[in-house]
Amino acid sequence: MNKKTVSTLIIALVFGLVVLTIVLAGFVIPISGAGVVTDPREIFVTFGSALTGPLGSLIVGIFAGIAEPGGIPLASLLGHLAGALWMAFAYKKLVYERLEMPSRLLGWALTIVIYYFVFVVPGFVIGLAVFYGEADPMGLYATIAKGVVIEVLITTTVTTLALLALPSKYQKPLW
Repeated sequence: MNKKTVSTLIIALVFGLVVLTIVLAGFVIPISGAGVVTDPREIFVTFGSALTGPLGSLIVGIFAGIAEPGGIPLASLLGHLAGALWMAFAYKKLVYERLEMPSRLLGWALTIVIYYFVFVVPGFVIGLAVFYGEADPMGLYATIAKGVVIEVLITTTVTTLALLALPSKYQKPLW
């Protein structure tokens, strides 16, 4: 393994362990009627995946989903892996390589919104339907989507400010 790959794996493991720690510490708030939670782990999932690429996003996504409260790890894994992979590819190919600052910040914010409403929430819903027998996927999507709006705003704000604060050489994806 080359030095760059080792560095990427270490960084991904650090982000993944932070994500897992947030969940295991119980730093979560249940979304009423949804059977899922809202929490700050997505700050680290999105940023860690964007910086460490596909390999790193798999590591971060697994750590984000394996200990989902409420006993629904398969649904959480599906949602988080889909979202993490989206962030890896979208950040590099759609944001970093195509946009300069300050437009990059707007591109980043848009990738976060897509992360939630096109990948993570549908991943949870599909996982809950396929693995746990959820009977009303459309209703569940509406409930979860409504429940994560504040989380989306917080994640978007915090990660956009973090991207703004990073020196330009550290904004470059590691892959």
